[in-house]
Amino acid sequence: MRSPIACFLALLAPVAAADLQPLAEEELQAVDGQAGISLAVDLHINRNPANTRCSGGCGARLTIRPGQSDGYIVLDNIQGRFSFEGVTVDIEHIDSGFNGEGAQFNQQALKIGLQAATFDQAQITLAGSNQSQPGPGFTQTNLLTYQTSGSVHLQGNVYIFGTP
Repeated sequence: MRSPIACFLALLAPVAAADLQPLAEEELQAVDGQAGISLAVDLHINRNPANTRCSGGCGARLTIRPGQSDGYIVLDNIQGRFSFEGVTVDIEHIDSGFNGEGAQFNQQALKIGLQAATFDQAQITLAGSNQSQPGPGFTQTNLLTYQTSGSVHLQGNVYIFGTP
């Protein structure tokens, strides 16, 4: 009697012997598939008492410098559990919909699909800053803080539109 591993390897032998062949442009254009990326993430971000810019310590900080701007968009004091299952990232051409504005836009947009996103005991502050990290001359203007003491469940699509 053969072992299950030997049987499995015997089935794979013809596949292992197959070689890769380049496709002509016409053959490649006939291939149909799904583009994009699918992700699953489960993050637990705790307050760090060593970060003293917040009373009692701070959570994580993410800074984004748009283009050649002098300032930064800041997601600050990020805390809690963030779980994303089946997050998809894709590029979609928008040329219709959006109450008629899609036809005027007629460009590509980044589409982030949320199949199941959950935030538990979460907090995040949206701010503007003159520096990426606190230091001499640092100023930050907090615009809003979102906090939940329970769970929030999200699903749907987020579109990010570029500007000329």
